[in-house]
Amino acid sequence: MRHGDLVFGGATLVIGVAYYFLATAVPVSQLADAIGPQGLPKVYALMLVALSLILIVTGLRDVRFAIRSPRASGNRSRSFLRAAGMVVIGVAYIVVVPWLGFLLTISILILATTYYQGGTIGRYASVVALCGGVFFWLLFVVLMGIAQPPGFFPPPR
Repeated sequence: MRHGDLVFGGATLVIGVAYYFLATAVPVSQLADAIGPQGLPKVYALMLVALSLILIVTGLRDVRFAIRSPRASGNRSRSFLRAAGMVVIGVAYIVVVPWLGFLLTISILILATTYYQGGTIGRYASVVALCGGVFFWLLFVVLMGIAQPPGFFPPPR
């Protein structure tokens, strides 16, 4: 049993459940679309709850890591630094998105995450990042009608 996975999974489960209940408290306007202002926060909360449950089950099931060798403790600090780096990328996204807009920033986020996880930045990764950005822009802005910061790209009419 991996103690850290259980603790982190339990903490994120509590956060996910609390976030879901906070999302249900968002007032609904008469002008709201079919999804409403609660839709996306509820989806985020449910995704966090699902990922937390997966982490908890994995921690309970993975008995072979119950006794750690001295080398494993170094891997744990490296894992923490990698996770902290992902948080930094996420914070940079939040800071930059109002100026560059959703489409460009989400594409950069995909590219930065690919590079940070060990991929190379080349033509293929750039095309995938751009296609991913267009996909998410079409999904959220065009299909679901969720307003995102336009940046250089005006919202569809």
